[in-house]
Amino acid sequence: MMSDVMPKVRSVKWWWISAVVVFAVGMTLALIGVQRDQQLIHDLVRTPSGCASTIDVSATGRYYIYVETKGTIADLGPCNKVVRDYQFDSAPEVTVSLQTSDGSEVDMRPDNSIEYDAPDFAGKSVSTFVISEPGSFTLVMQSNEHNAVIAIGRNASMMDGAVLISGASLVLIALALLILAIIATRVSRRARRKVAMNARPEVYVTYQSTSDSRSSDPWAPPRPEDRAGQ
Repeated sequence: MMSDVMPKVRSVKWWWISAVVVFAVGMTLALIGVQRDQQLIHDLVRTPSGCASTIDVSATGRYYIYVETKGTIADLGPCNKVVRDYQFDSAPEVTVSLQTSDGSEVDMRPDNSIEYDAPDFAGKSVSTFVISEPGSFTLVMQSNEHNAVIAIGRNASMMDGAVLISGASLVLIALALLILAIIATRVSRRARRKVAMNARPEVYVTYQSTSDSRSSDPWAPPRPEDRAGQ
């Protein structure tokens, strides 16, 4: 009978499936993170130079003041009567003060650690402060640059978003899985070729001996050169 015992070569399809799935999830999370960060930047409160703006803060925590070099400011009434765009090669110098509803100065400290550059807005932090109690505050900004605009809000760095970071991490993991899948595929192909080259048919002939016992001898078909010599 023919021998059908052949080594099994493990399939690598799950490496490819895992890489594709992780990559798709990572890209989805990254896109969601980018959209959320851009919306956060868009929703920052903006005020132009020479304007005293009243802002309502409903949550405690750390806030930042940004000087923007690109963006759009809405119609704010007497302070800014028309919607206008602005863009600067470098951030204008500004002086900012923030007061509570009873006239107390809010302690602001210099800070330039946060920066954002979205399609519609770009800015960098110049100071930070902590709100320990929600309420109304008066923000005043002065600058020699008449078109200067500042923004106020939470951390707007596009590199600190948890969703974006998670998505980017999954994409990196997917790339690692892709590399492993390529390596596993090459190893598997080599193993299959090796199995195919080493496989040879064998026929076992069973005959009755004079001692009335059975034995088996391996027998292989004659080679072409053997036939040629006959």
